[in-house]
Amino acid sequence: MKKTALLFVTIAIFAMLSGCQTSRTPLDAAGFTEKAEAAGYTVQDAADQFPEGAVNDCLLAIMGTDTVLYKIEFAVVPTVEQANSAYWENRSNIEASKGSASSNTSVSMDNYAYYKLTSDGKYSVISRIENTFVYVVASSEYKDEIAAFLQDIGY
Repeated sequence: MKKTALLFVTIAIFAMLSGCQTSRTPLDAAGFTEKAEAAGYTVQDAADQFPEGAVNDCLLAIMGTDTVLYKIEFAVVPTVEQANSAYWENRSNIEASKGSASSNTSVSMDNYAYYKLTSDGKYSVISRIENTFVYVVASSEYKDEIAAFLQDIGY
């Protein structure tokens, strides 16, 4: 009986510490732009790289002025199904680039999916909330900076 009670308390504490969050609220393009610019990124519209109607919004948050250090792509697509499809396609591409020494994290819950891979000096992330997603492939030297920004925006 004591073991069961201890297990329940341990699970309850873990749930409280992890936030017990099963769904997340997506950003819109204006919210992403505001947070990215506040974090020091230059934001550019990149919707024209897709066929008409494929995306509602596509933005690039660019770090670096004279030289681009890395880019974070943010997209809003018409449906959750399209975002989910983009998530799995990009995740497959990231996994295909995995080298012999790598580490990854994967989370999937309610309206949110997240995958990151660090491998061979590259840091890659795809994260989806409802009909939005962020995607980044950068040098692993920037992973802490990128991870902090993604955490700040909820992705």
